[in-house]
Amino acid sequence: MKTKFLKGKGFYFRELREDDLNGNWYNWFNDSEITKFQNKKIFPNSYEKQKKYYEYLLKSSTDVVFAIIDDSSDIHIGNVGLHHIDWVHRSAELGIVLGEKDFHGKKIGKGAWDMITKYGFDVLNLHRVYAIIMEENHSSRKCAEAAGFKLEGKISDYFFKNGTYQNICYYNVVKTK
Repeated sequence: MKTKFLKGKGFYFRELREDDLNGNWYNWFNDSEITKFQNKKIFPNSYEKQKKYYEYLLKSSTDVVFAIIDDSSDIHIGNVGLHHIDWVHRSAELGIVLGEKDFHGKKIGKGAWDMITKYGFDVLNLHRVYAIIMEENHSSRKCAEAAGFKLEGKISDYFFKNGTYQNICYYNVVKTK
């Protein structure tokens, strides 16, 4: 069944499905290139771990995650979500992964970043969306800035990744009236 929850340019968001587990989803997090700038691939990922995460998301009241689907092929190419939703203070952390490498560099990440931010503001009535991005992840930083996020600060040596400690950049956007 083709469900287009939100439509972007060349892609759409739909709900995550259990049969997504049969694709490449769990393998994305075992790929050094995909996870280069993520707090992932520290321990091996497996179908069983990904299924537990999927089941957690089904019950979660503080996470909203969508599958990113290529419009022309209906391939599950990534996920985007709002995490740690604080319903009192109306804030959430944006997370995104484009797991299918053939779709990198096609502005899908930028479009998905912008679309999930607008969804957070216009549908979930959030006041603030933030993102924690490794300093060297220039692509995600550009996506954040294009969606109106501002660099609020940096934290040194936040993650140990790629053999060294990595600085992170804290980006934030607040809903304007």
